[in-house]
Amino acid sequence: MDQQLDVITAQLHEWTESALALDEGHFPRELLNELEDLISELKTLMEDNLSDLDRRSITDQFVNPEMAEVVERFPRVRRMLERALGSEFMEQLQEEGEGFGVLDDDDD
Repeated sequence: MDQQLDVITAQLHEWTESALALDEGHFPRELLNELEDLISELKTLMEDNLSDLDRRSITDQFVNPEMAEVVERFPRVRRMLERALGSEFMEQLQEEGEGFGVLDDDDD
């Protein structure tokens, strides 16, 4: 499983980098199809592993500041991820994106 997860994680990071390179606005269908395939592979991996800890580590592959930025910039990606991974996942992703904001003087 670890090797499969590593391969999917690498593909996901490549996908995220490609998505970040796009200008806001139109999101290519090809990239949406690739994301759909990655989600499907991750879900299959989760189904094969019943441990909640393993499931959490798998979905955590999506929770990072870069993915939060992609989701913020492209509503189609946000809708796809929410349908596939649920609202709890989207809350985690939003928290991740907010965690890297500018610090106020009080937060220093």
